[in-house]
Amino acid sequence: MGNDNLKNEIESITNSARKIAELFDYDIGNISTLDELSRVCEQLYSYIHKWMMDQKVNYDALQQLIDAQLEELSATYEGLSALFEINKIIASIEEPWMIMKSVLKLLKNAVNFSAGVLFLNINNQIYREFYGSRDAEEILEVFIEKYKSGENTIFVDFDKEVGGYVAVPLRTELEEYGILIISGYGTNKIFTAGDKKITEAVAQQILTAVNRYIMLQREIEKRRLEEQIEIARNIQIGLFPKTFPENERFDIGAQNAQARQVGGDYYDVIENDDGSIVCCIADVSGKGLPAALIMSSFRSMFRMSGKISSDMKRLAAQFDKMIHEDFETGRFITSIIFKISPEGHMEYVNAGHDPLYILRGNRIIKLESTGTPFGILGEGFYDVEDFELEKDDIIVAYTDGVVEARNIKGEEFGFERLQEIILRNRYLKASDIVDKIMNAVFEFSAGMVQHDDTTVLVVKYE
Repeated sequence: MGNDNLKNEIESITNSARKIAELFDYDIGNISTLDELSRVCEQLYSYIHKWMMDQKVNYDALQQLIDAQLEELSATYEGLSALFEINKIIASIEEPWMIMKSVLKLLKNAVNFSAGVLFLNINNQIYREFYGSRDAEEILEVFIEKYKSGENTIFVDFDKEVGGYVAVPLRTELEEYGILIISGYGTNKIFTAGDKKITEAVAQQILTAVNRYIMLQREIEKRRLEEQIEIARNIQIGLFPKTFPENERFDIGAQNAQARQVGGDYYDVIENDDGSIVCCIADVSGKGLPAALIMSSFRSMFRMSGKISSDMKRLAAQFDKMIHEDFETGRFITSIIFKISPEGHMEYVNAGHDPLYILRGNRIIKLESTGTPFGILGEGFYDVEDFELEKDDIIVAYTDGVVEARNIKGEEFGFERLQEIILRNRYLKASDIVDKIMNAVFEFSAGMVQHDDTTVLVVKYE
């Protein structure tokens, strides 16, 4: 009876132990004696204890991994927050140097550095913002000189002497604008790849702000220059005569079209007390503002000298000497100046200009150059030629922008086309002849950028 009870008890405990062992995938085998049961229970206990210790180690490792991931996530969040705040600051302020201190402060929240510097060079104006101790500042100054002209980020995770550091040059393909450096000087800070990425992202935003500022300043300067050129253009247009002398013997028309906002072509007509007129057409060497300034000076010379003296030889000599003395070497003016009396006597000087055309009936007479362009030699020696006009003669003066205008085929307008237009429209008023010539040039050169001013002056002797 006693043995049966013991056997039943062993069997009951064995069943319980087997169920527990199955929970842990452990096989306890067959048990028939109390000693075997005791041994198996000890083995099962040891197995379960080891399993639980392993689970604890795995749990601790998992917890460490989770903590590391949370720390990295937190750093990423801080970095994104810093970038977001920096972007807001940059968007609200035009001048990049105004945000340097705020940028370093926000970057420190994202990357826990002990020292940092933001160095900017904008239009040769130097800006510096430091964070950290005096000793760290001296080291960062060395880093600025060493790395500011580099092309790539310098990344040192840790250095025993100077600490780890990240140095990001601020540059485009064409310009260097400074450098952003953060350092772990005096600490055991070890910089990570994430720290490098955040610092580079902040540097890129700073560079964007600098580029935007420079582009804005250039646009402002461009608009200011355009406004000034427009003012100069209006002033120059005002220098051309708005009306011509009213005389029953002369019908006068003229027109100018500038290739740029301002140009170097000029025409003018002044009337003397004796009823004669002095006409001028001129073409200043060069283009744009320099030519326009010389043209303005020449106009003043012509107007003042023409009122003082009507001696053509003297006028030509004065122009040649003044232009030679007043302007740099290589600056000159080709010009035709001609004076016509009411009786039809014409005196003229052609200073290196294209021929002056006289249309008489169906024939064109060409009055060629009588000397060098004004300002070339400065010696003032010019021959004054005479020509007797007849009733209905037409005088046509023009600049080389007329005959040298090109079409899309690269062909020049040329002298022959000009002569044909003059002949075909000889019965029109002087101003209408000018319109015909100018319109023909514009139609011929349609679709092409013209590089020279176009000017025509027509006088009909009636």
